[in-house]
Amino acid sequence: MLKLIQTLNSFMGLALAVVITSAVVAGGWFAFQKYYAEKYAMEADLAAKQIKVDQLAEELSNSRAQIGRLEEDIAEKEQEIQRLATALKLLKVDQRLARITVLSQSGSAKNGDLSTRFSFVEVDREGKPLGEPRVFNIEGDIAYVDSWVIKFGDEYVEQGDDLRSTSICLFRRVFGEKQLPAEGFLLDEEGRQPAVYHTGGKMPDFEKELWSRFWDYANDAELAGEKGVRAAHGEAPSIQLRPGKSYRIELRASGGMSVVPEATPGPKQSSQLN
Repeated sequence: MLKLIQTLNSFMGLALAVVITSAVVAGGWFAFQKYYAEKYAMEADLAAKQIKVDQLAEELSNSRAQIGRLEEDIAEKEQEIQRLATALKLLKVDQRLARITVLSQSGSAKNGDLSTRFSFVEVDREGKPLGEPRVFNIEGDIAYVDSWVIKFGDEYVEQGDDLRSTSICLFRRVFGEKQLPAEGFLLDEEGRQPAVYHTGGKMPDFEKELWSRFWDYANDAELAGEKGVRAAHGEAPSIQLRPGKSYRIELRASGGMSVVPEATPGPKQSSQLN
């Protein structure tokens, strides 16, 4: 009987040990599964986030490339806007006009002491001054108006090209026949935009080139051809100034400079000119 009890006790102890061991093993297994499950879930989450980051980086790169293309397109559009703005201004000024008004003459050609005092002012199509008249004195009565003129190809004039259907010019200086041209009185400043074409703001690079590279066009046929320039040269028409007369100087879209007497005297000059 005692031996049976001892056997049962041993069996119960063994069974208890098995149960405890199984519980420990099961607990460890569950802890292992939980740890690695969380680890795998975290790695999977990180991988998904990395994929998202890569996608965003690619989208950012594509956006930057698109912005670059848009900036290039905007630059091209701005250049075209400048070109059209220049064309519009030049079309509105299809002929450049100025007026010379004889204010007084003294002495005589016979005695060799004749001198002429006159005013020069740019005017609009209606003959209204575009600025303050400038007064000059020359020996004698013959005055020259020295200008730089750019003429474009006939095909552009005939087709009504938005820019090249007009001739453009700078009034360089005015001088008398007894003066050297270099001693003449300056009108437009070389390389600067003439006042008649000025509408305010900074002069666009496209338009600046027209005024600053005049002699390049005059001396380089290939460059002139690329720009549609038929001719670039100086013109210096002259006129004998007579008392009480006014003379209109004009440059037409398809022609050169001309000086013609006005049918009626120009507007009276202010008292400071007398």
